[in-house]
Order: sequence, then structure tokens, then C-alpha cells
Amino acid sequence: MMQEDHLPNIAEYLNYREFLQDFYLSKKKVNASYSYRVFVNKGELGSPSHLKMVIDGSRNLTLSTIPKYVKAIGFKKKMETQLFELLVHYNQESDADQKIIYFNEIMNLKRKQGLSMLEKHQFDLLAHWFHVAIYVLIDLYDFKDDPEWISERLRKKVTARQVRETLDSLETLKLIEKDDIKGYRQTSGALSTDEDIKSLGAYRYHQDMLELALDSLKNDPLDVREFNGVTMKISKEKLSVLKEKIRAFRKEINELTSNMEGTDQVYQLNIQLFPLTEVKQ
Repeated sequence: MMQEDHLPNIAEYLNYREFLQDFYLSKKKVNASYSYRVFVNKGELGSPSHLKMVIDGSRNLTLSTIPKYVKAIGFKKKMETQLFELLVHYNQESDADQKIIYFNEIMNLKRKQGLSMLEKHQFDLLAHWFHVAIYVLIDLYDFKDDPEWISERLRKKVTARQVRETLDSLETLKLIEKDDIKGYRQTSGALSTDEDIKSLGAYRYHQDMLELALDSLKNDPLDVREFNGVTMKISKEKLSVLKEKIRAFRKEINELTSNMEGTDQVYQLNIQLFPLTEVKQ
């Protein structure tokens, strides 16, 4: 008999296909006679290749096949079934806004169960402008570990409570640490996360930045901002050259500001390149 503690924990996954792959391998390791056919028979799925095709990504689960997979897996807890169903919707969703909704539902379910929220901290850092802004603010010479002070410096666009939560999140991600002089200091840590989280975080981040740019355009005087743009003709074959030059420029600016002394402000540089005409495939 296979011991249940040999099975992978669905709560540790953000991709249901990876979970299914590990589930199958775990079953096979304990019982050599276990097969794709055994799985599909238990779930009454019909095609003996159904599980393999789903794992390989050549086939998706549907509202009718999800319950059959739940049956074949044999989850013992309601939360595990709910999490599996949410992961299926999350992984198969193509619309970024809806995908973020599923992601938040997954994180809320984990929070209620007292499970790790590491992915939520990672997403928040990448998605919400003030997480990065506070991280950069910590490196200013006059930084104060005071949520009200930080809120004031960020023009009251974030609350003191959001500041405190952000500091806790940055500390959880080991991107900052306690400091006897300023309260916090940046670490040399780097963020490593799931590609889906990176993509969704970037999508939400740029939404935020576009809104902040519009607010600055309306309310900030010319002497503290620079808005510029050019409409140009290009060939599709040369697009990669332009993108590389933009990345090189961003890197140059980042290196220049990283070495500045006596920094007392946090600024945002946005560079957008996008088509105004229909893109020919």
C-alpha cells in the first residue's frame, strides 16, 4: 500500500501540470504497476493518454474533466480540491486581469489555511509601484523607519499601514534587513520567482506606472519632470535593435544613479515603445 505522505502537497505548487507530473511519478515510485491507464480508469476519463497529454500541455482540463481528475487523485481535504481547481483555472487562463483574480483567490485560500504566502510577497513586489519605491527610498541618506514619514515622502499615495506591510514583505523576501542606524538597509539579495508571477507582476506594475505618469503630467510642474516622445517609422526586422538600445539606455541610467551620492529623491523613468499601426505577422 502506498503511504499518503509520499504524495506531493498541492499547496506547494503554482502549476497544476507540475503537480500532476510529480503525483504520477510518486505513485509509480511506490507501485511499479501504476500507469496512466490506472489513473484515467479511476477517474473514468476514457482515453488512456489523457493524463499524459494534460501533463505535456497538449490538452487542457475542462469543467467536466476537473471533477474526474479530483476523483483519480483522491484528495482527502476540501481545501486541496479547491486549490487544484483554482490552479487549473489560473494556469489555463489567457486574460491577464482574470488570471490575477485567480491568483489572488489562490493566495486567499492559502492565507486562510495558514500556508506560505511567499508567492504573494513576490507578486506584490513586482506588481505594486510603492513596494519598489519604498525599497529604493530606504537607500536615501535621510531615510527614517517611520511609516508616517515614508507616507509623506511618497506624497500620501500610500497609507502608513501599507508602508508597514510593505516593509514586512520586503523583509520576508530578504531584500532588506534591520539596521541600527536607519532602521533598515538594503541587502544584496535577489528575487527568484515563477515566470507567471513575473509576467503578471510586470503587467500590473506598468498599469500603475501609466496612472502615476498621467497624474504627474496633470499636477507636476515642468521643472521636476520630463515627458518626451517621438512618432517614427521602422521595419519589423529592426525592432529588436531598437529594443536593445532602450535596454542599454535604461541600464546606463540605472548605473549612473546607483553611484550618485547624497541622493534625496526617488524618481521613476518609464520608456514605452509600442505600435500605432496594425502589426503584420
